Amino acid sequence: MRPPRTPRRRDAASLQHAEAFNPGDLVEVIPDEPGLRGAHFAAVVVGPSTKPRGYTIEYDALLESEDSDRKLREAVPARNLRPRPPPLRAPASGEAPAVHAAVDALLDDAWWFGVALGRADGTGKVKVGFPETREVMEFDASDVRPHLEWADGEWCSPDSMEIPRTMPYTKGMQIEVSKVENDSVVAWLPAVVAKNIWKNNLLVEYTVSKSGGIALSEEIVDVKHVRPCPPQASALSFCINDEVEAFQGGGWWLGVITEVHPELKYTIKPAHLVVEVQLSQKLLRLRYDWVDGQWKQESQNALKPKFTHGVKVEVSSDEEGYQGVWFEATVLKSAGSKFLVEYAALKADDGTKPLTEAVEARHIRPSPPHIPVVDGFKLLDEVDAFCNDGWWVGVVSKVISNQKYMVYFRPFKEEKEFEHGQLRFHCDWMGGRWMRASPALDM
Repeated sequence: MRPPRTPRRRDAASLQHAEAFNPGDLVEVIPDEPGLRGAHFAAVVVGPSTKPRGYTIEYDALLESEDSDRKLREAVPARNLRPRPPPLRAPASGEAPAVHAAVDALLDDAWWFGVALGRADGTGKVKVGFPETREVMEFDASDVRPHLEWADGEWCSPDSMEIPRTMPYTKGMQIEVSKVENDSVVAWLPAVVAKNIWKNNLLVEYTVSKSGGIALSEEIVDVKHVRPCPPQASALSFCINDEVEAFQGGGWWLGVITEVHPELKYTIKPAHLVVEVQLSQKLLRLRYDWVDGQWKQESQNALKPKFTHGVKVEVSSDEEGYQGVWFEATVLKSAGSKFLVEYAALKADDGTKPLTEAVEARHIRPSPPHIPVVDGFKLLDEVDAFCNDGWWVGVVSKVISNQKYMVYFRPFKEEKEFEHGQLRFHCDWMGGRWMRASPALDM
């Protein structure tokens, strides 16, 4: 079942040239309606049509209605027609398409694009996966043919053609693949691209949690079921009704925050379950959707903080040498876009009284949440170190013990030793939320 060879590689962009047909020509109709993507219906040309500009055709197998024995005729745009592929020889006994080869399978009076998955166990049938619907079915070998493309007046095997340049995913790329239930996405599963398959399809390998190590399962999917990994930041504090994704069972499941608990714990109502679950903050992330090549954040429930009298805050400075440091303070009063604050550690000129100062709103933020440190800080953890009356961002460059660390400060190219109690995990106040680079999950 080897397809014809072609002398040169062609790009997918050359496939859409409209052909000129004559009455009686044998053709295939390639519909563009939803649900019929990848189908090829055998037909014969009756004659030209003007609305739409193309041809009137008569289908080989489709009838006008269930009660009629008359073959269906309809006008089809020229772009939806191609010549009928050359006839195939009967497959030899035991012959099957190569695994992952692009094929067409005969089903419901049409040839449907799919990917060969090898012989079915214990039968003479061929397994075919359909990336569009993610179904796997078995067919007689005679009902499976090599997939061919009609390009520049010649039949071409996908093996001789280039993958479209618009394909955004390449071998080895970390991605997420949708899990669909009842026609709705309920979760996103971490995976890696193992292979690009003609034309917009991927062989993906899933990473599944196993007590004895990492096990991989694979699937062939259309790119419409795939997205890049979302932004690597997670919120430290969530609000009721936030749309989130919760990591459970090897995937990120969609849900909504229904209750907030102490110590960064939250109750979640998963989209696919009736029962609510309680999870810690480290297993949650804000929901983002991949729309037209950009990330769109679904949750917009963050509230603007109110810096009123007595509220604990942190204040930054634009002064040279102080960029990136945050000083603890308490709000005394607000006046328009400015706030009068009293610093916790900075002293006034007399060296005895706390320093008070009016600061602009852009230099003030809430006090960060307490993030529990389990088993100490790790090498390369991004931290804030308390030094010279403020919190300075740095990176753990050496773990001396579970109570002592060396921290490197990039802006100053300096390294200094700190006690455990002088450090905290670094997080940023962004869009009304505390955000932190997502720690690696045990998968």
